[in-house]
This record gives sequence, C-alpha cells and structure tokens, in this order.
Amino acid sequence: MTRTATSAPGGLPWTRNLLQLIFAYFVVMRVWFDLGVTPMGDEAYYWMWGQHLSWSYLDHPPLDGWLQGAVAALFGWSNFSVRLLTWLSFGGTLWVLWLWARRLAPDDATDWFWRSAVAYLCIPVIGLMTSIAFHDHLLVFFVLASAYLFHGFATSWEDGTPRWGRLYGAGALLGLAVLTKYNGVFLGLGYAVWVIARPSLRRLLLTPHLWLAALLAIAMQAPVIYWNLADGLASLRFHFSERPNVNWAHPRLGNVQDFIITMLVSMSPVLFLCLLRLPWLGGSAPERRAMSLSLSIYVSGTLALAAVAAYVVVFFHWNIVGYAALAPAAYRLLGGRIAYWLHVVFGLMLVSGALLTYTLTPLALMGLSDRGAAANYGWPELAARVVAQQQAHPGSFIATARYTYSAQLGFILHDPSVPAFNALPSQTDTWWQPAQLKGKDAVIVADRAPASRIDEAKKHFASLEKLEDVPVTDRLGRTVWTFQIWLGKDYAGG
Repeated sequence: MTRTATSAPGGLPWTRNLLQLIFAYFVVMRVWFDLGVTPMGDEAYYWMWGQHLSWSYLDHPPLDGWLQGAVAALFGWSNFSVRLLTWLSFGGTLWVLWLWARRLAPDDATDWFWRSAVAYLCIPVIGLMTSIAFHDHLLVFFVLASAYLFHGFATSWEDGTPRWGRLYGAGALLGLAVLTKYNGVFLGLGYAVWVIARPSLRRLLLTPHLWLAALLAIAMQAPVIYWNLADGLASLRFHFSERPNVNWAHPRLGNVQDFIITMLVSMSPVLFLCLLRLPWLGGSAPERRAMSLSLSIYVSGTLALAAVAAYVVVFFHWNIVGYAALAPAAYRLLGGRIAYWLHVVFGLMLVSGALLTYTLTPLALMGLSDRGAAANYGWPELAARVVAQQQAHPGSFIATARYTYSAQLGFILHDPSVPAFNALPSQTDTWWQPAQLKGKDAVIVADRAPASRIDEAKKHFASLEKLEDVPVTDRLGRTVWTFQIWLGKDYAGG
C-alpha cells in the first residue's frame, strides 16, 4: 500500500509542518550554541590537534585533527570555525538520510525523510554529540553513508547483479569512520555479522571482492598503525592500561548495568523498546533488508561494549555507531503515533537541556547532569586575569593543571602550546619542551575539581602561591564555578 503524508505515525495534515518546526528548532539551538559558546574542553583540545599535525594522536585517529588544521588555515580561529565541520557533516548526513528515504519509500520519500530526520535528531546522544565539535559528528556521517552503500550492494547481490563499486565505496567509508574514531570498528563488525547471519550473503565470503574491500578499510589505517608502532603502541596503552577507570583484574558487573541504563537514556527508552517489534514488522524488501542491517550493527556493537564495560567504564557515546545505524529504520521501528511522539518529546527534552546547560546555565534534567559543564563558562574573563597576572610577574609562562584547560586557554590567547601539568597523559604533553622553561616561574590555572587540582604541578616547582580566585558566572548572572590562579616558582624542567 502506498504511504501518504497523513499515514501513521502522525495521521494529520499538519504533521509535516510540525516536524519541520522541530527541525528548525534544532538548527536554531545549534546556531545559538556555535556563536555564543567558546570551545568547550575537548572541542578546544581537538582543535589544537589541527595546529600540531601528526600521523595520529594519543586519544583517537587523526582525520578530525587533519580537517581542523585545514579549517584553521582557511578560516582562522573563531567559535564558528571550530564547529564548521559539524555543519558540513550535518548537511552530508541529511543528504544521506534523503537517499535512504528515496530507497525505502520511493512513493513518499519526502514524508519518510522528515520523519526519519526528526527521529534521528531526537536520539539524545545523536542530537547532542553531532552538535559539538567532537569526532562523533564525522563518525556518524561515515556510518550512515557506508551503510547506505553496503545496503545497496547487498540489494544488487541478492538480485543477481552485484554492483562491486558500492561494496568498495562502503569499505572506503568504513575506513574513514575508523580513521575518525576507533569505535568505527563496530560498523565493520556489524557488516561481518550480517554477512554471516544472512544466508543470501554468505556466498560473498567466497569472493575476493569482500576481502579486498575489507583490506581497503584496513589499509586506510596506515597512518595510525605507523604512528603507534613508532611510539610503542601509545594509543593501546592509553585506552587499555593508563586510563584511571581500567580494571582488567576483576570484572565489575555493576559497570555493565550502568552501561545498559545509560544506553537506554542515550538512545531513548522508547526506541529501545521498539526494537522488540522487529520480528513482527513487515514492509518492503528494502525496508526489511535495512532493518536487518541496522540491527546487526546495533546488536554486535552493543554486545561487544557490554563485555568491555565489565573491565573499562564505557562512556555514553561509545555506542554511537549502533544508534546511528538505527536511523534509516527508526521511523518504521517507532511505528505508531504514540511511540513516535514519545521518542521525539524525550529527545527534545534531553538535547534541549544539554544545549541550555552549555549556553545558558548548568541544568540537571531527570537526575542527569554534566558535572563539568560549569567549568566551560567564563574563559574570556579568566584569560584576561591570567594575562594580567603574567604581566605582574615578568618572565613567567602560562600553564594549567588540566589538558583541556590548556586548550581552552590557548584558544582564547591564540597560543596552541600552553603547557599542562596533568597526571593523565594527553597529546598536550608533546606540544611543549619542559627543558626550555626550566628555572622560570609559571602562572597556572587550576580549580578544586579532582582532575584539575594544583597537586600535580606541586611536584615540578620549588614552591606554589595562590594569586587569586576567579569566580565565573552563567548567562543568568549566577556564579557557577571558581577557577584558581597560582604562581609556581622555579620550574624544575621535567
């Protein structure tokens, strides 16, 4: 039966206008965030990667850092420049969702697109993490584009006319996803599970093309492999042994429980519960194939991360590949009008709360909050005080007690190499030469948060003296955080 613009979920002629208003609301919120908020901790940190180009980096692969370097060279330093790539990936993602809509609902692609786009933006982790200049916005785009091509190839294979170019395109985009962020490997894992589990695709294992496409994705990781081999597998050490929340000796089932609860919120509990509808969903052959692919990617990544969660604290966005993979089929999964709009309302509340937390005032919504959000306020005012203190102590250098603070302060001061005295290893450690600063005094930014106290800096100076506290306010004029400025005497140079 041909779908119409008034078919469920929705059922009213004004539904599409409402969806477009919701979409416009998301866009306005993003513009407000981009123009009004100085780069947050990891946003500024990744921006600095682009000012120190490398084959790879400690935390993640290099693609986003390379692109940020190009943006800085072409457009300079500004709040909007830092987040420019998020708009390019946003436009690309919408284009891919449109292509999915034309494939899955050729008779009513426009209606399918708007419902899918809003459902996608209302997956809380998607709506938030693709608005911020972290690597996830690029990762999600590559996941959706690669899955579109792989789905198209699978269709051609099952029809007896394989389009090998689509397979290699999917492999190349998979390679770009992993070159953006390591959890892109879950997309490849999902493909492997789908090929093995789907009888009509198993014969692909006997063709060289599937293996060559996989080899292409692996070969694209050459910069990461080279950098890690040259630096003693630095990324593996960082993620699997140097993180403070790693515990391989004793599994912690409570962490798995936390991962599951966090997953329900991150993807929306409504969308999660609607996964139970899959065995009874009908639809066209392209729809059923898309839902099968989406489920393979989601389930394989979720199970893998659940196993990892027993030993390593899994952050809420690590499973974003699985959530993004559900986007093409989310409209069908949500099904009826009630489920669809419950999902939209839930997502709107959480994404709005998060963006308001960073643009207006730190909020707690349904017991959820970002405890570090307040520390992203007041950086221009703090930088002015730091400069004043440096002028009052001639010959001193500027530093911080946390790597993200170094990037944020460096962004305001247009200095890509502000030192950080931080116990946790970071890429910042490679951007300055301790020996060149030996014997100098330092003006150091710290606070009372566990990860940014002055304690680590104490090991490197003959003495420390607090110069002042710098309270910062939110947009409502309320004091939400207090930074500290310290003077370190006679840096030891190591």
